[in-house]
Amino acid sequence: MRQLKEADRERLLAYVSKEPEMNLFFIGDLENYGLESDTVSVYVLPDGDEWDVVLLRYFDFYLIYSQREQFQAQAVAEFLRGRMVECISGKTGLLRQMQPFYPQFSLQETYMCRCGVENLGKNTLDAGNAVEKEGGRLCRLTLEDVPGLLELYGQIEEFAQAYKNVEKARERLLADMANGEILVGVLEEGRLVSAASTSASNSLSAMVVGVATLPEFRGRGYASRVVQELCREAFLDGKRFLCLFYDNPSAGRIYHRIGFREIGSYSMMR
Repeated sequence: MRQLKEADRERLLAYVSKEPEMNLFFIGDLENYGLESDTVSVYVLPDGDEWDVVLLRYFDFYLIYSQREQFQAQAVAEFLRGRMVECISGKTGLLRQMQPFYPQFSLQETYMCRCGVENLGKNTLDAGNAVEKEGGRLCRLTLEDVPGLLELYGQIEEFAQAYKNVEKARERLLADMANGEILVGVLEEGRLVSAASTSASNSLSAMVVGVATLPEFRGRGYASRVVQELCREAFLDGKRFLCLFYDNPSAGRIYHRIGFREIGSYSMMR
């Protein structure tokens, strides 16, 4: 596989922009880090004058995309052999082709959803930035909240593995904040009990990630509040649409009420 350089930016953007929602991470990381940074690198498997598949590395996370339904999965697996791979993500149809080469990984299939500014209720867009409601304070999170975020995610089953290495997790959070990502949380008596953030933000869109509430504080509407506030701030910042993925039907109902609609299937292997 060949590593792309800044001279390849225009062609890469054209390639992944065929499916901008599914490639939101690609587009965001390209805008935020470029093609020649220590944090992000992108590789392509040429097929004559065309591209068979592209692969993006963000720290030890890899994103895969191909415009073809079938791609040379074995060549990608051989390229990754010997590298530290914490997670591989992409369209479910592509990830299933990689699965035989990573029997130690489990594949988590999720629903990809999209919400445009036209889908969000006017009351949400007009809401205050730090809304006080009974049982918790909704606010924008800062660097001072990073320890609380690490503690929160470490207690959530679906995030515990990704946050097992605290130093790496802290490094990713700090990088997100430095790049202007939005982090929102609910505090109860100074304790962070619910949170969500944007990721891979670019000039047009962003991904909603890390939606989590401590088990003992669930059922109070906190997840809805943090996602709504995240959407509100992102749209006021000029974003045209947001995406997220989920596999929990209860979470799906929350997102659908907010204005998200399913557009496809997205998976992660880890």
